[in-house]
Amino acid sequence: MFKIIGWILLIFAVVVFFFGRGGDNEVKTYEKSANEIRYEKTTSDQKACIKTLGQGVYKNKSLSWKMDSCNVPK
Repeated sequence: MFKIIGWILLIFAVVVFFFGRGGDNEVKTYEKSANEIRYEKTTSDQKACIKTLGQGVYKNKSLSWKMDSCNVPK
């Protein structure tokens, strides 16, 4: 009888340990990268230039390279 109660308590402890931590209810903050902030400051012409470079031969280049090529200020 005590072995059964011991096993039940052990299983209960394992379940509480894995599932009783509160989960992902924490609020996570999101910080913008330097490229995102820089992209927000672009004009419509510069955004069109970046979009054009993203579809062509230079599509595998980084966003910072495309912004440099389209004369987006740092």
